Amino acid sequence: MDSKKRSSTEAEGSKERGLVHIWQAGSFPITPERLPGWGGKTVLQAALGVKHGVLLTEDGEVYSFGTLPWRSGPVEICPSSPILENALVGQYVITVATGSFHSGAVTDNGVAYMWGENSAGQCAVANQQYVPEPNPVSIADSEASPLLAVRILQLACGEEHTLALSISREIWAWGTGCQLGLITTAFPVTKPQKVEHLAGRVVLQVACGAFHSLALVQCLPSQDLKPVPERCNQCSQLLITMTDKEDHVIISDSHCCPLGVTLTESQAENHASTALSPSTETLDRQEEVFENTLVANDQSVATELNAVSAQITSSDAMSSQQNVMGTTEISSARNIPSYPDTQAVNEYLRKLSDHSVREDSEHGEKPVPSQMGSCSVTQAGVQ
Repeated sequence: MDSKKRSSTEAEGSKERGLVHIWQAGSFPITPERLPGWGGKTVLQAALGVKHGVLLTEDGEVYSFGTLPWRSGPVEICPSSPILENALVGQYVITVATGSFHSGAVTDNGVAYMWGENSAGQCAVANQQYVPEPNPVSIADSEASPLLAVRILQLACGEEHTLALSISREIWAWGTGCQLGLITTAFPVTKPQKVEHLAGRVVLQVACGAFHSLALVQCLPSQDLKPVPERCNQCSQLLITMTDKEDHVIISDSHCCPLGVTLTESQAENHASTALSPSTETLDRQEEVFENTLVANDQSVATELNAVSAQITSSDAMSSQQNVMGTTEISSARNIPSYPDTQAVNEYLRKLSDHSVREDSEHGEKPVPSQMGSCSVTQAGVQ
C-alpha cells in the first residue's frame, strides 16, 4: 500500500518537474503561478531580463516571453504566451542567457546566437538598434593560423555587454563599457575580442551584472606552498587541537611552544653578540693591513722628502725654504688620504728644516725660522 502511494507521488512529481511558475511585483499576486499559455514541455533552464525571459526546453528549443520590443509585429511585442524562436529551429541549444534587454543562446556545436536590443553593440551587430531574431555571432581567433572558429560553452549578458566562455577556457567580450575587460576605449565593440588580462588562465565560469563582470578562474598550483606541519618542530605537540564538547567541537590553533621561544631568544642573543664583537681573525687582518699601510706611507714620505732636500740650493735660504714649503704642501695634499699619522709628517719636516738650517749656517746666511714653515705645512696637512 505504501509503495503504491509512493509511486503515485513520484508520478505526480515527475509531471510537475520542469514546469514554469512566475510571480511579479506591483499589482500582480506574489504567489507563484503557472506561466500563462505555457504547454506541458519540460523546461531545463530559464533566464530573465528586466521585462522578458527565455526558456530552454529538454528538446533544445528556445521560447521567449514578456515584453519584446525588438519584435516586428505588435502581437509579438507583448505576446500572451511564450513564442518559439524560429531562427533556432533545427539547432539543438544547450544553454541560454539574458541581459537587461537582450538574449543569447549556445548550440551544441559551440555557436553563439544573440538577439534583442543592440544599441550598445551587445548583440555583436554594427549600426543596428535591434536584432529581432537570433543571429549567429562570428568569433574567430586571429592569433591562430589559419583562422579558427572559436567554440563557445557559456554566455553571460549584462545591460550593454556580453561575455562568452570558449571551449579553450578563454573569455570573449563585446558591447560597450569597461566591464568588457578589453584594452580599448573605442566603443561599441561589435567584433568579439579576447580578454587578454586572463590569457593563460583556466576560466571556469563567467557572470555579468548590469554594468560589471565576474570570472571564476582556476587557482594556479603554488610552487612555494609548503604543507603545514601537524606537530611543532620543537616540542612535537599538535599545532591544531580539537576538543569535543557536548554539542559542539572546539578547534584551536593557539599553540605556544616554550622551547621554541627559548631557542629563539638564545639565537637572538648569539646574533647580537656576534654583531657587537667582531671575530679575532677579522681584527688581526685589519691590524696587519693598517701596519702595511704605515710602512708604505713612511717609505713614500721619505723618498719624497729626500727628493725635495736634494733640490734645495744654498744660494738663497728664503727661496729654499719657500720651495720646501710649497713642494711639501703639494706632496702632503696629494698624499693626505695615505698618511696614517700627522705626527710622522711633522717629524720629517722638522728634520728637513734642521738640515736646511745647517747648510745655511755653513754658507754664512741667516736662516729663516723653521717654525713658520712647519706650522704652515701642518695646517695644509690637516686641511
